[in-house]
Amino acid sequence: MKGQPLKVAALLCLVWGAAWAAPVPIIEAGGRELRPAEPAQTLPALAERLARLEAQFQTQGLLSLLNEIEQLKSEIARLKGTQEELGHQLAVADKRQKDLYADIDVRLKALKDDLDKTAAAAAAASAAAASASMAQPGLPAGADANPSEAETKAYQDAFGAIRGGNYKVAIGDFQSFLKTYPGSSLAGNAQYWIGFSYFSLGDFKAAAESHQKLMQLYPTSPKVPDAMLGLARAQIQLGDSKAAQLTLQQIVSQNPGSKAAENAQKLLATLK
Repeated sequence: MKGQPLKVAALLCLVWGAAWAAPVPIIEAGGRELRPAEPAQTLPALAERLARLEAQFQTQGLLSLLNEIEQLKSEIARLKGTQEELGHQLAVADKRQKDLYADIDVRLKALKDDLDKTAAAAAAASAAAASASMAQPGLPAGADANPSEAETKAYQDAFGAIRGGNYKVAIGDFQSFLKTYPGSSLAGNAQYWIGFSYFSLGDFKAAAESHQKLMQLYPTSPKVPDAMLGLARAQIQLGDSKAAQLTLQQIVSQNPGSKAAENAQKLLATLK
């Protein structure tokens, strides 16, 4: 009796498997037998449909991927262009900075030479009043007239501001000097130091205008070659290299063998 349930279960499994494996035929009236579609007949159609769907998904995914790649290429090209532009700007800024440092060295040396000439001129002066006025730093060796004591002091105070690096103060003091003593033999020098101070403050446009004013108002001043050199330096900093080259070439042609011509040739070499 115990084995009877097992036999029944096994029989049911056999019947179920047979029913699954072979579809039950359907008998129409008249005795014609109908059978459902065989699984073997539907598999190729399903496989073909599946292949079409897979191809469609793959195509859509590939197009999306290609679009993303093109977008990345465009972004990379844009970033590369930005990088190249920044690199060029950095190179230009670096060159200007180096030129500015070299220019400052030259100008400081010129300032020292000017002071040395002043001391030498003061030592050679024979008159006591002239010796007292020329012995102070900053007075030009080329001043052939003896300025008054007040005039000398005003010039000395303004020049002292330059030596102390107080360029804004120096500009105001020299401008006041020119208003008070417009016919002074030191007027050309005062105008030169105004341009020098503007350049030291980084106001290259005002420096260029100041040096041009010296050349127009004091064409016979011994400071004209230095003013032209200062003008060329300001033009370089303003990005007008062509104008600077013309100014430097003019210095060389008009002042052969001078210190200004030597410095002009050095600057010309940096612009080539």
